[in-house]
Amino acid sequence: MANAARRLTAKLFHVKQFGGPFRTGLGTRRPAILGFLLILAVPLIVACDVADQPDGWAAPTPDPIEPETRLIAPTGDDQVIALQLLDGNLGSALWEFPDDDGRFPGLDSEIEPVAFYADPVWVESTDEWLFAGYSDGILYAVRRDGESARVVFDSESRLVADLVVDGSIVYLADTTYRVHAVDIEQPGEAIWTWDGNSELQIWGGPALVETERGKLLIVAGLDGRVTAINVEGEQIGRSAWQVDIEGGIAGSVTAADGIVYVGSLDRTIYGLDAATGGQVWATQASHWLWGTPLIHDGVMYATDLRGNVYAIDALTGAKRWLQPYAAGDRIRARPLFVEQEAETGDGGGILVIVARGGMIHQLSASDGAPLRQFQLDGAKDLMANAILREDRILVSDEDGVLYAVLLGANQAVRLYPQN
Repeated sequence: MANAARRLTAKLFHVKQFGGPFRTGLGTRRPAILGFLLILAVPLIVACDVADQPDGWAAPTPDPIEPETRLIAPTGDDQVIALQLLDGNLGSALWEFPDDDGRFPGLDSEIEPVAFYADPVWVESTDEWLFAGYSDGILYAVRRDGESARVVFDSESRLVADLVVDGSIVYLADTTYRVHAVDIEQPGEAIWTWDGNSELQIWGGPALVETERGKLLIVAGLDGRVTAINVEGEQIGRSAWQVDIEGGIAGSVTAADGIVYVGSLDRTIYGLDAATGGQVWATQASHWLWGTPLIHDGVMYATDLRGNVYAIDALTGAKRWLQPYAAGDRIRARPLFVEQEAETGDGGGILVIVARGGMIHQLSASDGAPLRQFQLDGAKDLMANAILREDRILVSDEDGVLYAVLLGANQAVRLYPQN
């Protein structure tokens, strides 16, 4: 069984094309991981074999200087595009990274990132976008105007997890269960590297948390470990605490108000004390948890791979809705909260849920009651997080097609590329 899961995962991430295993290292200790990978991989095997490259799930990201008219949009395969939104129904490419020949100004040789799983991150101090190449394991910095790019760091592994940036320091976790701290203003070598010494991987992004014992970077992996790493002081780059959870953790870590939140493949959401790792609460879900939860105004909104949506008190773990909302499809995208008192009538706002099969659900955030459903026809596997622009939800599919779904109406337009 473990060998079968390895083969499925290899197909999903196209190991043979790039050499070196994207290993799961599965054993009898983590049966939940095996089930998860089987559920995840089987529907994608045919598509992966045909395309012969992974599609990525990086999300569109607004430009920080011109958020209403520009955004960065991964294409779903081997490029990231800076888009100019000309009007409500059209987007035009300003620049592409890399170009069609795999090159870009400032880089000496052809590059082959193949896919982007980590969301793009803008660094204010250098006016650059950070892109994490999946297959080449390289962290790139690209000028916001697209004039040039540079290599910041080569992890010599694959990069799936979201980046964490703190000033000029970027923390990146790779699939060999290592975390690197890199100064983007002094590229090349890592300031420090923490090695988790595991045969499994890190897929979810870490979280940086201020605690009573100093600033900690919380990282979680498919082996079920949650580890706090010191990022300052004499113990910098070393573990501050570690907690073992029975199921693997595939999603990103979230933190708020001194509590760290992780969803596990043992069907449980955990709230852990950020300073010590002690369990504050644990709440059971009905299926494996992969998507990153959203914390808004003291409430956690989480989803599972059966399509259930939960509202949970972030401090106590108590469920805030009478029952979960059943979307009826797998969900990876993080819930999106929209402030709209008029729609719900209770000041609770709207919770937008993007299901993998293309259904966009709008719920009352206060009680989970459905407000509207809209099927985005033609979309192929919605796995990336959605963003809000004015009165529209922007979401991209695994082919990199960008759609705008109008809030409050069953209407959508294809922003880019045009038909």
